[in-house]
Amino acid sequence: MRVFCAMVWVAVSCVAWGQESTEEQARRAIELAKAEAEALELFINSQELKREPEPLLRWTNPVSGQIYGDVYIWTLDGRPEAIASIYKWFSPHTHLATELQSLSESALTMTRYGSRAWSTGKGLEMKLLADAPHPGERAFQRSRQMHAIAEEFVAKAEDRSDATSTWNLRRLPKPIFRYQSEKRGIVDGAMFAFCQGNTNNPEVLLLLEARDTGGQLRWHYGLGRQNSLRFTVQRKNEVVWDVPKLAPPWPAVTDPSKPYLVIKSQTGS
Repeated sequence: MRVFCAMVWVAVSCVAWGQESTEEQARRAIELAKAEAEALELFINSQELKREPEPLLRWTNPVSGQIYGDVYIWTLDGRPEAIASIYKWFSPHTHLATELQSLSESALTMTRYGSRAWSTGKGLEMKLLADAPHPGERAFQRSRQMHAIAEEFVAKAEDRSDATSTWNLRRLPKPIFRYQSEKRGIVDGAMFAFCQGNTNNPEVLLLLEARDTGGQLRWHYGLGRQNSLRFTVQRKNEVVWDVPKLAPPWPAVTDPSKPYLVIKSQTGS
């Protein structure tokens, strides 16, 4: 009986230790992501972008390993111009990675801890949705329209090692960021995320904007990556976006002149 009780106590203790360890890793990852985000300063020309103080998403992916990430954005006049998924590996890797994507239609630069770390051209192109209905006059009408338009987009990822294998990405049901910019002629805008499996880890981003063009409101869309995989996006069964696999070779994603950039750093576990 004593042996049995001892075994139960050990099992319970191991579970409790595992939970505590996981919680500690998540807490540590959040701290590191926040510190990294605070170290990044982004600019378009001489205008500094504003970092949203809280992450839009928080994610983990136990299938890949012990990894925890937060997603931050930087805006100008209310519009998102850059996004970073900052994640910390605990197993099977140990590094911290900052995965950046420009969402800007202009060139932007970034310093990290005071040193120039990124200088790139525009990150995406906003295109007219000529067949979409005209944006509604009220916010709730436009919200319904944006959800309906987002449902028309299907994003797929290609396996990194097998080009014949693809899978659909899961679009989160609500936009991860809603915005407007009177100065930029954006009456309403929303950013949707397509994620891997059941995680909140964004892989493809969809921006929808009701833009005032010559006194007329029309819907526009733009797409951006958050991974180095090959992605395709269809709308109404027509491919509207097809971007190539960037890595391997892995140095391809560390080029600070490209709109998609990964910065790795070693940190304590």
